[in-house]
Amino acid sequence: MVLLEKQNLQIANQMQVAQDSISGSIKKKERRYDIDWLRVILFALLIWFHYAVFSLGQLKGETSKMEIFNFPLFIILGIMHQWRLAALFVISGMGTAFAFRRRTWITYLKERAIRLGIPLLFGTYILFMGLFDPINSTKLLFTIFPGSETMPYAHLWFIYNLLIYSIILTPIFAIVRKNPEGFVVSIVRKVINIPYGVGLMIIPSLLLSLNAIMFKPWAFGEVGMWWEFPRYMMFFFFGYLLICAKDDYFKIIDKIRIPVSISIPILSFLWYIVNETSSTPNIMAGGWVQDDFQAFSKETIIAGFIQEFHAWFWCLFVFSWASKLLNKPSKKLAYLNEAVYPTYIVHMHLTFLPIAVFGLLGLGYYLGMAIGTILVMIGVMVCFEIVRRTRFTRVLFGIKGGREELAKIYPYNIADEKSTRIIIEIIAYILSFIMTIGLIIMLIGAGILSGW
Repeated sequence: MVLLEKQNLQIANQMQVAQDSISGSIKKKERRYDIDWLRVILFALLIWFHYAVFSLGQLKGETSKMEIFNFPLFIILGIMHQWRLAALFVISGMGTAFAFRRRTWITYLKERAIRLGIPLLFGTYILFMGLFDPINSTKLLFTIFPGSETMPYAHLWFIYNLLIYSIILTPIFAIVRKNPEGFVVSIVRKVINIPYGVGLMIIPSLLLSLNAIMFKPWAFGEVGMWWEFPRYMMFFFFGYLLICAKDDYFKIIDKIRIPVSISIPILSFLWYIVNETSSTPNIMAGGWVQDDFQAFSKETIIAGFIQEFHAWFWCLFVFSWASKLLNKPSKKLAYLNEAVYPTYIVHMHLTFLPIAVFGLLGLGYYLGMAIGTILVMIGVMVCFEIVRRTRFTRVLFGIKGGREELAKIYPYNIADEKSTRIIIEIIAYILSFIMTIGLIIMLIGAGILSGW
């Protein structure tokens, strides 16, 4: 009898080991390193993009041999602006799909409130000094589309929109999670599996075009407001749906790589021509009705189709090539992926001061941009290394984990005594406080030097 019990226990242990092994294999298989790499790369490009755009004023009156780069620069910035944020929202939607597989809708909303809501409030009231005018800041925080000049959260509108999208779409996420093979996913799979990838290329583009045609005429699209609000929500939702389709999406994204790559330069050329030659003002940004132009015309409808096909095809382009080239694990990837969120939060505070200083020094746009971008990259990583070393600031800057994560980081991982770890954390808190004050001073200093 005892022998039988031992044998049963041994069999049960072997089965558990096998289940754990299968579970681990599934988790490894589910992990898409290409999506993580794209997230890191696109946020790094965001830092360069913001420095390049906000320092463009320094090109006025500047004459040098570097002028030959002006036209290509404007082309690159203009085209990038059409798809870079769209791709980031797609990635966020993909991340949501992976996260929702292991969470209830209540757990998901709680996590969104912590990871998005707390950094948003911290940024609004502390980093952007909303505490000096709390009533107005709070009023604007709950104002629908307050405008780029008055939004209290500044560049953190990306987080603001993500939080709202997550709340709005959670009922659909919950339905899909409960019925992973249900109506919603089956429709997505049918679209994806239309021969030659036509469904994946065309259907989302048409839906985005419809949004642009219907809503773009009435207001200028700015930082995720007005017609851009539903646009980016669609990109976010598309990312979620693609991951819900699982292998169907990953198979077809590899098959459409070449046709998408061929289409991209054609669509970019058409976008540029229409944007530059249109008789309708701000035809790609919207709001021409306010300039007494008719809401709908042949020109505006064509522009809507070109703009959204262009944006979606660029997303497919970067995802298809990332799938081929970047779906590989790396020791650096987990570290860089963790750094994305906090570096995004602080990067604008570090961007404006070198722009102002280099402008006063007359350093020149291109040299200033090269040096300034490097300085900002170094600065954001220094800030990340500081805030990841305390439990409290990890939450404020959107970093996961608490005490258990701190124990893995130097110098906590070499401190044997509890008292030593406490001293280290106190020092880290002091450094975080000094860093936060420094960021605010840098923003104020940039404003003074620039005459804002």
